Amino acid sequence: MRTTKLVTVACMAVVFALGVFALASQTQAGKPWHSVTAARDFTGECSTTAAATAVAAAPGGVSCFSTTNFVPGSANMLRIIWSTTGDTHGGAALQLGCVITSSLGTVFCNPAGTGAAPGTYITKNKLPVPSAASNCNDGGGGDADCHDNSVNQIWCVPIAGDDTFTIDLYIASSDPGGAGADFVFVEAQTFFVDSTKITDGNICGDV
Repeated sequence: MRTTKLVTVACMAVVFALGVFALASQTQAGKPWHSVTAARDFTGECSTTAAATAVAAAPGGVSCFSTTNFVPGSANMLRIIWSTTGDTHGGAALQLGCVITSSLGTVFCNPAGTGAAPGTYITKNKLPVPSAASNCNDGGGGDADCHDNSVNQIWCVPIAGDDTFTIDLYIASSDPGGAGADFVFVEAQTFFVDSTKITDGNICGDV
């Protein structure tokens, strides 16, 4: 009987120790998320025929969302979420870009050289111009008019807190100059910006 009680107590001690270890690991990995801002635009479209550039201070395209917020020094990372619906025309690709400005200057949210697009824009979808008007032409807009593509993009951005950050989210067309047949747009947009502190491992992984 005494042996059974000792085994039970020992097992409870191990479970408690494992629980404390798991809690400590979670605490070391990161802190809770804090909402910086949240917004939505379900009333209009954000469209452009302009091309992207590789210069963060003049990224081309058009800004579909902009927010300026102070983030305290308790945070070292921003999570930026853009959920929307995209549309492409004339064989153009819809490209998304994120630019962040702080006291340290203006940079793209993506690491340099990623995204398979000019600068650090990210190409989301592209349709070739067809020989007939049957290529995803469900909106009556002509050849290569593809409607209602789901777009969900998340950026992970290392930051130094105790600063004010302006975040601009852009779209651009991969094939500008086609007399309007190559325009791209987004609609039904939702935006979230959250902050946290990563205390274990590299912030945003490979950045």
